[in-house]
Amino acid sequence: MGYIKELFYLRKSDRKVILTLLCVIVVALGVIFFTGNRNSESNGLTAADTLPAKDGTRDSFRRKPYRENDKTVYVRTKVVYRDTAYRRGKSLDQGAHDSVVAHYQTKIKPGEHIVLNTADTTQLKMVPGIGTYFARKVVQYGERLGGYVSVDQLDEIEGFPLDAKDYLVIQDASPRKLNVNQLSLNELRKHPYINFYQARAITDYRRLHGPLRSLNDLRLSKDFPPEEIERLMPYVAY
Repeated sequence: MGYIKELFYLRKSDRKVILTLLCVIVVALGVIFFTGNRNSESNGLTAADTLPAKDGTRDSFRRKPYRENDKTVYVRTKVVYRDTAYRRGKSLDQGAHDSVVAHYQTKIKPGEHIVLNTADTTQLKMVPGIGTYFARKVVQYGERLGGYVSVDQLDEIEGFPLDAKDYLVIQDASPRKLNVNQLSLNELRKHPYINFYQARAITDYRRLHGPLRSLNDLRLSKDFPPEEIERLMPYVAY
């Protein structure tokens, strides 16, 4: 009773502050209580409940079984269907099945092959051992080369899974050509098979001897051993 009397003996401004704080506390408790009730109601949906969403999706609850003490126990797990045609108990037709298979990128089987130069990242990820990272690396390296002429060029990608080469083939290779008599030093060195010293050897030869007629013209250069000339040969023009 003493506290109540002291409350009424407080100044008017102090009483307003105290009453405001009490109102805020009451509102906060009400919000917590209301939100808790809504969550408990949503968790009470049965396995057959289906709720259409505004964006055309459909939410449902599917019972997922697991074993406990030699008994099958079902637990409700929420599943979101992105197409209202997929409803509980409806089987997939062939078209829908093919779409699902493509979505999950089923791996190809031994004996099946993908053409390396025409494959995009989605097709490459169908090869066992190739995921998103290596699929992107294969495409990027092929663009830098100007196209693959051998599956063994994949060995030049660091860490590439060698077993994946068994599923890839080369068909009708037509690599992009570099005109070694016209390109500048900086343009030449952009190719993976031409470093700075090799590009300089090419431009120096042109300056001293005129246009190249073959890469064999560079065979006396220490920067162009026979194996370097051989692997660059498919990518040059004169």
